[in-house]
Amino acid sequence: MSPMREDFREILRLVKPGARVLDVGCGEGELLELLIREKGVDGQGLEIGQAEVSACLSRGLAVVQGDGDRDLDHFPTRACYYAILSKTLQQMREPRRVLSELLRIADQAIVSVPNFAHWRMRIALMTRGRMPETRVLPDPWWATANI
Repeated sequence: MSPMREDFREILRLVKPGARVLDVGCGEGELLELLIREKGVDGQGLEIGQAEVSACLSRGLAVVQGDGDRDLDHFPTRACYYAILSKTLQQMREPRRVLSELLRIADQAIVSVPNFAHWRMRIALMTRGRMPETRVLPDPWWATANI
């Protein structure tokens, strides 16, 4: 098993046991599964990718396929205690609107972003002249979802 992502560790610390959680851009459901197992949350995910939605469903997670930029208005006001956007904000076309929707849907929003300013990324950018590819950000600059 790979080590836990640092943002997952902090989110796990912040979320109260048994809370209702919406994980926007939940990917294959790693965080959602962790929160359900460790904190007993009532969790649901929203994910745009069909393969990722299928992976969530195969894990037994409640997930709907949708776009965080366009589909958050389908969620009722105060439906959750936490709305989580984990390393997804940089992929949103309308981040201000998305953050506003998260705070409408939930009492609290938890947002994490990739550390594009990490010294290793800066050195790679300086020496190679393009955005580096890392374990966390594996796609080349021309194919990344990070806008």
